[in-house]
Amino acid sequence: MLNPYLLQENDEYSYEFLTEQRIRYSIYFLDYSYMFSDYPAIAQNIFSFNIDVLDGNADSSVTDDRVGVTILEVFKIFFSRIENVVVYVCDSIDDRHLARKRKFDLWFWKYNDGSLLKEDGIAMIEGVEIYNSLLLHKANKKLTEIILAYKELNESAGDK
Repeated sequence: MLNPYLLQENDEYSYEFLTEQRIRYSIYFLDYSYMFSDYPAIAQNIFSFNIDVLDGNADSSVTDDRVGVTILEVFKIFFSRIENVVVYVCDSIDDRHLARKRKFDLWFWKYNDGSLLKEDGIAMIEGVEIYNSLLLHKANKKLTEIILAYKELNESAGDK
């Protein structure tokens, strides 16, 4: 298996790394509990997952499998706290949300060691499909509650 890129930990929920192609990425988790405010028993450990290119042009680079391996390494750190939960929203502002979903799905299926569960959803907001995924540890004691809340939020997304 490939080695991950060297991670720079900015804080408990934020990392950066530089690829061989000189592309600098930021990977970070933000508090997402407000989206689950109607579910106070589970809201406190829910985060959004984000990847940004800080320097370089990822669109013009060749496929780099070490990026996926590095993201996996960040997930291993994040999910070492079994109660943590991630929601990944595929940004649709540039109409590349399906490509983002495919890439994220590929990374998950290729690198998941079996300890994580992924639930996919689509939120319909003002006629726009927002693809998103929920990731949580299979040993999370609130797994069923979290998945049900996630599904309810996707179904009622356009109602708010």
